[in-house]
Amino acid sequence: MYDFETEYRELFEKPLEEIREDIFFRADNFENEKWYGDLQMYLAIGICKPDRGSVTDLQKALKILGYPTRTRENDGELFLVPQRERQSPPRHKQEMER
Repeated sequence: MYDFETEYRELFEKPLEEIREDIFFRADNFENEKWYGDLQMYLAIGICKPDRGSVTDLQKALKILGYPTRTRENDGELFLVPQRERQSPPRHKQEMER
């Protein structure tokens, strides 16, 4: 039989790099976590300022939901911001004029 709690714990034991998006997870699956407010803030405006002790778990939760993030520090405060997409190399001028 399927055990959600076991799967949930196993996801948070994995390193961030191994976590993949899971389209069946919803934000409210994390509502009992102390960082749930930060998760809701990120989903609403695309940035949040979590406690330093919650950053790793919050990044994992956001990645599961399809929002890969990175950390940025500004004036000693830590923020989670969207991970930058890789930019494709610039096209040749002729291709752009078409």
